[in-house]
Amino acid sequence: MFPREAEVVVIGGGVVGSSAAYFLSRAGKKVVLVEKGYRAGEASGANAAFVWTITRKPGIDVRLALHSIAIHQQLQEELDMDFEYVRNGGLLVMGDEAQLPFIERHLKARSEDGYPLEMIDAKHALALEPLLSKEKVIGAVFSPLDGTTNPILLVISLNLQARQLGAKIFHHTEVRGIEVVDGKVKGAITDKGTIKTNTVVNAAGSWGSFIGKMVGLEVPITPFQMAMLVTEELPPCVSHPIMGASYLVEEDTGKKGELGCGLIVSQQAAGNLLIGASWRDAGYDKRTIQEEIELMARVNVEAMPSLKNVRIIRSYANFFPHTEDDLPILGKVDGVEGFVMACGHNGHGIGMGPGSGKLIQELICAGKTSLPLDELSLARFN
Repeated sequence: MFPREAEVVVIGGGVVGSSAAYFLSRAGKKVVLVEKGYRAGEASGANAAFVWTITRKPGIDVRLALHSIAIHQQLQEELDMDFEYVRNGGLLVMGDEAQLPFIERHLKARSEDGYPLEMIDAKHALALEPLLSKEKVIGAVFSPLDGTTNPILLVISLNLQARQLGAKIFHHTEVRGIEVVDGKVKGAITDKGTIKTNTVVNAAGSWGSFIGKMVGLEVPITPFQMAMLVTEELPPCVSHPIMGASYLVEEDTGKKGELGCGLIVSQQAAGNLLIGASWRDAGYDKRTIQEEIELMARVNVEAMPSLKNVRIIRSYANFFPHTEDDLPILGKVDGVEGFVMACGHNGHGIGMGPGSGKLIQELICAGKTSLPLDELSLARFN
């Protein structure tokens, strides 16, 4: 039976919403999570599977990433299902001297902020990942904190455990409106009925702006497509999540809307390599195109020549919810009591999602958070 009331309604069943629902349920709240699609059906099921800190900027960005790594480890102990989280260290690979100033500036800023990173030479990088091209690697940045997970299993694990704790979870359920009376949330209107509630969490990812409009808010989140390739199952051959330094350059200079691509490689427990990644402004069209498939294959083969004859079994794309400053929007909002933002993670939702969900639980249950959220408020865009 569809519930008619709840203490908290979470909109969005990806990793952020699922984490929030789990932690709220564990804290004793009566939670209903509604998702318009299926489990891990959008960005949480189609990404690079990174739990990553290397490219996160000084300040709240890296603090949220590190906080979330601690939550990943906590979940590994708490959840019944193995979601294949491994903290095996991450590698940011440089293939061009022109990237060095960006890397050096990033390392200096991180060190000054108290979160230093280790620069290693090409020989060390090749020892860590022998499949990398000797001709293309001039150095790398290594972090022992980083790793990978299975994003789909992570979402499923969170959903299963939340249900055991009493949460009600409904997929294929669309939110069509939010009742607000005298500036206070009073209910969530869905295609299956209205749920009376005083608290709504907007964890709708790239659709967060549509949920914001339901309460009269302008939420500056837009979709930006990222595509990946999946290989056949292979013996263990890639030991760390690998990212090209071009991503750090792009984050400093600003991604443009046209097609771009950078090195991304990780290996899942089943043996498949996730390789990519390309990006482009495609609106809400998540179909991959031949041009980006060929570009991703070429970039990865140049970096790791032995992949040339590996078979690709499928491609996929998602939309990462883009904000202008590359930071998520978390916390309460001015003018609408009971409406809580939890989206805009800019392609880092898998890494930062569990930590974000925990912070949202703290905010709702205690009115304060273990990591201050002022810098992530929606109000910063005003």
